Amino acid sequence: MLSVSALTIKKTITLLVLVGPVSMIPIFLAATEGLDLRGKVRFARTIGLSVTVALLVATFLGMPILGLLGVSLGAMQVGGGVIVLLLAIAMVLGKESTFKGSPSVITEAGVREAAIVPLAIPLLAGPAAFSYVMGNSAWHTHADLIHIVLPILIVGMACWTTFHIACQAEKKIQQSTLDVVERVGGFILAAMAVEMMAAGLRGLFPLLAPG
Repeated sequence: MLSVSALTIKKTITLLVLVGPVSMIPIFLAATEGLDLRGKVRFARTIGLSVTVALLVATFLGMPILGLLGVSLGAMQVGGGVIVLLLAIAMVLGKESTFKGSPSVITEAGVREAAIVPLAIPLLAGPAAFSYVMGNSAWHTHADLIHIVLPILIVGMACWTTFHIACQAEKKIQQSTLDVVERVGGFILAAMAVEMMAAGLRGLFPLLAPG
């Protein structure tokens, strides 16, 4: 068993890759085009808070809702793992925006709405991130809440910080740098997706668990 701190670090890294705020910088800059610096900073804060709230809601209400529908945790982990793996492949191939369904054009008239929907949800807090937090939402002691809630808070803060920095350094960010970050993250995410599916399969088929 991993310690609470190790689980927290592992879940934070996984969720950070799933949400992928760095890869969404170009879309954020497009969505905030025409705003002054103060407006862009305010949007960055709003997006960070929106992602945090959305993931917390999915964490604590997602599985009860699935329970009413008769969906098991193992099935959720396998299904989420498949989505995560597809996202990882899209990231490696440079097709993440297409996979997440990002709009090709964000009009200036809808810039405020577009900053939250679809940028915060579902581009950042999307199916892959929801699947992951819901599949890892089980807790038995109050200590378990640390590695469940803290990664979400850290990722929300990371989104806020990433876009805040992007506002300050908008003209200095090179697309090639973003492409490298996206592809490396895709390789890491693929391995995590396989592990997630394996955990779900062991839950669905106990015979697969090591004796």
